Amino acid sequence: MITSKVIRDNRRRIARADYKDTKPLLDSDNVIFPRIGSLQSRALRRLLPAGVMLSHREFDFASHSYRLGGYIDKLRDKGWVIVNHDEAAITKDVVHRVFIFTRYELYAEFTPELAYRIKAFCKAVDEFEAMAAAKVAA
Repeated sequence: MITSKVIRDNRRRIARADYKDTKPLLDSDNVIFPRIGSLQSRALRRLLPAGVMLSHREFDFASHSYRLGGYIDKLRDKGWVIVNHDEAAITKDVVHRVFIFTRYELYAEFTPELAYRIKAFCKAVDEFEAMAAAKVAA
């Protein structure tokens, strides 16, 4: 079995290369789920299914919070394997300049038992968000 943790030196960026391009296998003993209704749970939900990438701008649009990096750090502390993908783009300013931004990816495979728990977690987060949206609309 592949271990799920990479030891991070001074909270360095984690990339697929840290795992030698092999997805770690996670089970319920390796991870802790965040509390439903928290921004951590909303960030994790947007990273599921594994392989989906999420940027700060996308998370800000969905949750009105620009602190995605902090939530990613907390999710990593809870055992979730999230890797960084740094990308560059050119601004649309009068003076074009290059800026670097990060996309995050949940990079793991799951045991059947954890996959079942993830499905229940996703359903609970979706229901919470739908209830919150309905409350705002009313």
